[in-house]
Amino acid sequence: MPRHSTSPTRRVLQPHETLVEVASPLDRLDMPRNKAVRTLPDGLVCHRILASESRLETIGGGLRCRELVVDGSAVTRIADGVRIDYRLSARGCHRLKALPASLRAGIVDLRDCLALEELPLGLSPAFLELQGCTALGRLPDDLALRGGRLNLRDCALIDALPERGIVAQLDIAGCGRIDRVPEGFRVTSWIDVAGSGVTALPAHLDGIGLRWRGVPVDARIAFRPHELGIAEILGERNAERRRVMLERFGFEAFMTAAEAEELDADRDPGGERRLLRVVLDNDEPLVCVSVGCPSTGRRYFLRVPPTMTTCHQAVAWTAGFDDPADYAPLIET
Repeated sequence: MPRHSTSPTRRVLQPHETLVEVASPLDRLDMPRNKAVRTLPDGLVCHRILASESRLETIGGGLRCRELVVDGSAVTRIADGVRIDYRLSARGCHRLKALPASLRAGIVDLRDCLALEELPLGLSPAFLELQGCTALGRLPDDLALRGGRLNLRDCALIDALPERGIVAQLDIAGCGRIDRVPEGFRVTSWIDVAGSGVTALPAHLDGIGLRWRGVPVDARIAFRPHELGIAEILGERNAERRRVMLERFGFEAFMTAAEAEELDADRDPGGERRLLRVVLDNDEPLVCVSVGCPSTGRRYFLRVPPTMTTCHQAVAWTAGFDDPADYAPLIET
């Protein structure tokens, strides 16, 4: 990025200061919680722009910077012609809908951009963070990843990975429509498959690490939980891994097989309710309430805090009531 010795190296805008003129090129532009500036001018040249939690709405064409950080801002559009060489971070920009066609940043962080429905063609980042982009329907056909990370956690509408590419880390947790990893798509370190449609690792990914919402697991826990044994689950010393094993095995099956202690029992319109507990080593006790649905007749096991002592208290907690006395539904469905 070119620099002129006569230009200021840093400009800090106060919360209500209007951006009238900025000498460019500039080393750094800070806009901490600025409420007055709604757009950045065309042609601005700056090494680093920090505008998190600002009221910035649009970023004009012709902007050149190495790093643009607008996390939690009101940005709705980054215009075509904007050049970002290193990193774009727009985490939590709930209104962001449009990215520049020329986006070439090596790190692109768009986590929780709830209104973003598509990505521009020509993206080739090393790190692409899309977690929580719930409106994003697909990835660009020409997406080229360069060996870092692809994070698609909870992008429930995306149904396919790129046919080709390479990443060290792949997170598809919560992507229930993704059921395969194409042969031309390589992962070199680990893949998180929790809640995805993937039911086994393909041969070309043999030997990579498996994760379940960030917790390292093996293929049995991820894909064949019916092979787990009660003694094995109870004997697992790592609390996080044991919690995943419990989730995969199923609370109802575990409570039955482990001969859980009954803390309380009563009835409601759905039928019998039972509060059950199993003591776990090096962890808080596992406590679940068993309830029935009066509409469908199905039964559910719900995990609740170990401080629960009655079925009513436990069910009230699942409904969001801290005080069980406040929970008195007329009809339960």
